[in-house]
Amino acid sequence: MEHHTGLMLEGGGMRCAYTVGVLDFFMDKNIEFPYVATASAGALIGSSYITGQRDRNYKILKELGKNPESISFKRMFQKRELFNMEYIFDKVPNKIVPLDFEAFTQAKSQFIIGTTDINTGKPLYYDSFNEKEDLFTIIRASCSLPVLSQSVHYEGLDLMDGGVSNPIPIQPLIDRGMKKHVVILTRNKGYTKKATKLNWLYKRLFKDKPELRNLLQNRHILYNQTMHQLREMEKQNKVFIMQPEAPLAASRIEKSHQKLEQLYIQGYQEAEKNAEALQAFLSSADEKKSVPYIEENVPS
Repeated sequence: MEHHTGLMLEGGGMRCAYTVGVLDFFMDKNIEFPYVATASAGALIGSSYITGQRDRNYKILKELGKNPESISFKRMFQKRELFNMEYIFDKVPNKIVPLDFEAFTQAKSQFIIGTTDINTGKPLYYDSFNEKEDLFTIIRASCSLPVLSQSVHYEGLDLMDGGVSNPIPIQPLIDRGMKKHVVILTRNKGYTKKATKLNWLYKRLFKDKPELRNLLQNRHILYNQTMHQLREMEKQNKVFIMQPEAPLAASRIEKSHQKLEQLYIQGYQEAEKNAEALQAFLSSADEKKSVPYIEENVPS
């Protein structure tokens, strides 16, 4: 295990099929990390990496792709829920493609899941899960996209997508003393997040949640600031970024099995292609002064 290197997984819905390929390559090569920080869909697939269940994520993608009820616009109109959350975060991990919770509790890696408190707008991170239900609830919360899902009530808090308050959660790794970081992104190099065109909808749906509304309206700023910071850290040999070499030909809600299969293969092959550089990064003793992470204030 690389004792001073953390792993960060970006979300991106079904685009995370790319990340699944990368993680399967990591498991094939026994590449482990003491801490794994995730948000949104990264939390769903990251749990399989923690347990060492090779192929589990691929089976989940296949299951979601073949079930017409997993992503349904009819459900969206009826229940304001595009994704069938009970099916994805209860039936799938408990019965269809079970998570080995015993292996999870005994894993050497600590799993960190980012969520967003919709009443304060603050990111909240969870890394201790006494029961399997706690883990599944927090994963569900981190994957609950505003507008497309309902919030998740947990221990007196209302939680949603961790990617809203911190789309690239590298800060928890820094806080835990990690000197280097491997970052897996689901957007190609050069991608710049644009301002949302849904401000009118956010004002209508979240009129009593000003902090959440502010995050949604300005998350492109936070995303782009964090990406700039990562590039600066990359220059200092403190971050190794793995991301698609070309824009992914799939959306957040992709259901085409062929496209998901292609994304998986792309992730695996690009991880294999960059394996030598990754190993050099992990073994490097470069002690150059790192660029401190600066948590920018999102304008109101």
